[in-house]
Amino acid sequence: MSRKTISISTFAGTIAASLWALTPLALSGSLGPMEGQAQYLPIQSISYEFGSKFMSGYFVEQAATCFVTLMIIERSDPEAELSVTATRVRLALNPGQIAGVDSEEGYSVNLTCGESAKTMLVDFGNREKLMALQALALPDDLTTSSPVK
Repeated sequence: MSRKTISISTFAGTIAASLWALTPLALSGSLGPMEGQAQYLPIQSISYEFGSKFMSGYFVEQAATCFVTLMIIERSDPEAELSVTATRVRLALNPGQIAGVDSEEGYSVNLTCGESAKTMLVDFGNREKLMALQALALPDDLTTSSPVK
């Protein structure tokens, strides 16, 4: 493992730990409008509430790929004892690829790796709209092929 990779991993781990420590504060209020879009740079904090879920994470660019790390947890009262555990999600997205995270209440977050993996575009809002947006990004041969039997 190279010195640069170790440094990036250590820095990213420190950021993730800091974000996790701040989760109760973030859960205490709304994080913004119910629908929208935002653009992020590497290691910039990505945090969203969607339905009963809270997501916090970041991405780094390596070999022109977006390496995304997310922590997803059930929202809860910040004054109550934390009785749920988070799930860590790790993704590797090529530029133009989209990953979606959905809640049971019909809200979603789409993460799109930007050009040369230098940015991450995040769309949040209604699940149906975001699933349609994701389907539009699929190559034509995937959207017209029949399901595997």
